[in-house]
Amino acid sequence: MISPFLDWWALLAWSAINILVPVLLPLLILKLLTVPQVTSQLARDCVVKSIGKGELFWAAMGMAAATCYELFALQKLVSTGNSFGLTWFVIWIHLGIILCSAIVVGLGSLNEPLPACGNPHIPDRRVFWASIATLIVTAGSYTTVHAIVATLEARDKSDKITRLAICLKGDPENDLQCMEVLK
Repeated sequence: MISPFLDWWALLAWSAINILVPVLLPLLILKLLTVPQVTSQLARDCVVKSIGKGELFWAAMGMAAATCYELFALQKLVSTGNSFGLTWFVIWIHLGIILCSAIVVGLGSLNEPLPACGNPHIPDRRVFWASIATLIVTAGSYTTVHAIVATLEARDKSDKITRLAICLKGDPENDLQCMEVLK
């Protein structure tokens, strides 16, 4: 067991809302458009064209920004210098992902006259695979950082509840002093 404080159902629900919905729901809708025979080829081409021009970088940028937000919350929960430095390192990596993704999406929006690979909807195969890889990495880091923050917050809450119970069982004259420490 990783942590007794980690609520796996809450993490699964969080992952579904924050990762599966923004990434898979648009693809599911395009897949549903393939049901009528008339729109089948058009929808299939739209999925390939979107991924081929780097549109998955938009989802990766959102997840990288959310990871930075979670990392700032994590900094408040950790007290060691090594963890603090590592947190800043990961923040800078995600800021780099955001910047590089924005550049690639901007360049992917330009109309290139000739595709660099065999598929007419994929202007550059490197962009195609980089967008998929970046999305997978940011989704993994986002989920990992969120799980760590949730675990540390639950542990901190449990510690405060335990200290409060100990304070309340103690000397009634020291209860106010004990409560000040818990704030």
